[in-house]
Amino acid sequence: MPRVSVIIPTYNRADMVCEAIDSVMTQTLKDVEVIVVDDGSNDGTGDLLRERYGERIRYFYQENQGRAVARNRGVRASRSPYLLFLDSDDWLLPDALRQQAEFLDAHPDVDVVYSDGYYCDATGQPIQHISLERPPVPEGKLLEVMVLHNVVVATHSALVRRRALDRLGDPYFDETLRGTEDADLWLRLAAVGATFAYQDVLTCKYRLHEGNASSRTSPQWQRRWQSVRRFKFKVFNADFFPDLSLPTRREFIRQLLLVFLKSDIETQEEVLHTAHFEQLPPQYQAALLYYLGVENIVKDRAIVVGRKRLKRAIALNPRLQYRGILALSYLGHFALALVISLRRQLERLRGKTDHSLAPHWRGLA
Repeated sequence: MPRVSVIIPTYNRADMVCEAIDSVMTQTLKDVEVIVVDDGSNDGTGDLLRERYGERIRYFYQENQGRAVARNRGVRASRSPYLLFLDSDDWLLPDALRQQAEFLDAHPDVDVVYSDGYYCDATGQPIQHISLERPPVPEGKLLEVMVLHNVVVATHSALVRRRALDRLGDPYFDETLRGTEDADLWLRLAAVGATFAYQDVLTCKYRLHEGNASSRTSPQWQRRWQSVRRFKFKVFNADFFPDLSLPTRREFIRQLLLVFLKSDIETQEEVLHTAHFEQLPPQYQAALLYYLGVENIVKDRAIVVGRKRLKRAIALNPRLQYRGILALSYLGHFALALVISLRRQLERLRGKTDHSLAPHWRGLA
C-alpha cells in the first residue's frame, strides 16, 4: 500500500497537468501513488497522459461534473492513509511529501498538517509566501478563524489523514459547490473536531494565471462567485454558528451583507430579518445597518432603501453620526458621496482608519 495518494483533478489543462504530475514524480518520498481524474477534458489530455506516463499514474475519465466530484472519485480510488489534493496548474516542491508525511507519523493526534509555499506567476517565479495571507490562529480558536478565513489557503499545502475524511463520510467534498469546496472541507473537518497543525516549511507553488477559477478574467468566475455565496449561507445556517463568539458572528454577518451580497438588496433584507442578525446586540445591529444604508445610497443608488436602513439603525442606536448621515442623504446621492470621500481622505492624511466605513471601502480611490 502506498504511503501517500496525490489526487489531481484536471479539465482541459494538457499544457499544465504534466508539470503538476512531474512535481509529484520527482518527490524525495517515492512511496506515492498519483491519481489523475480527468473531468471531461476535450483537449487531448487523456492521450497525452497515457502516452507519457502509462501505468505510472492511475488515470480516470468522467463527464464534466466539477472539481469536487473529481476529487471525491479520487478519494474513493485511493489506497493510502495520507492524501493530498493537487490542482493540475500547481506544483509540489521536491521534499513536500516526505516532510509532511514524517510530521504526521510523528504526531499521531494531528489529522491535517498544512504548510507554507509560494504564490507564483504563470512561469513559476515566486511572488510572495502564501503564509502572508494567513491570520494567526489562537489556541482553541481554529473554528472561529476558519469561519472567516480559509486558514489552509492552498489546498495542496495540506496533507490529510484518511481517517479524518472518514469522519465526514462520502461525499467528502460538497459536490454542489463549484469553487470553495476545499474551504468547505477544512471548515467541516474543524467543526467535527479534527486536529490541524501548521508546519513551518515550504512545500508548494500556487500558480496565478488568467485561467484560475478564482480570477475575475476566468469564464468560470460568475459560477464560482455564486458558489462562494452558497458556501457562505451554508456556514450561516450551520448548527455551530450560534455557538461562535459574538465578534466572529458580527464579522461574518458584516462580510455576508457588505461583500458577498453587495448590491443584492433583496437577499440583504432576508439576512436582516434572520434570528442570527436580530440576536446581535442593538449597537452592533445599528452599526451594520448604518454601513449597509450608506452603501445602498452611495454605491447602489438605492436611496429609499438606504434611508430606511439608516432609520432602522437610528431606532436601535440614535448616534449623532447616524442622524447626520441620514440628513445628508436628503441633499442627494452626490452630497453624501462627497462627504464620505472627503472623510476617507482626511483619515488617510491622519494615518488612521475610519472604522465608520465599511472596511472594503477603505483604501479605495
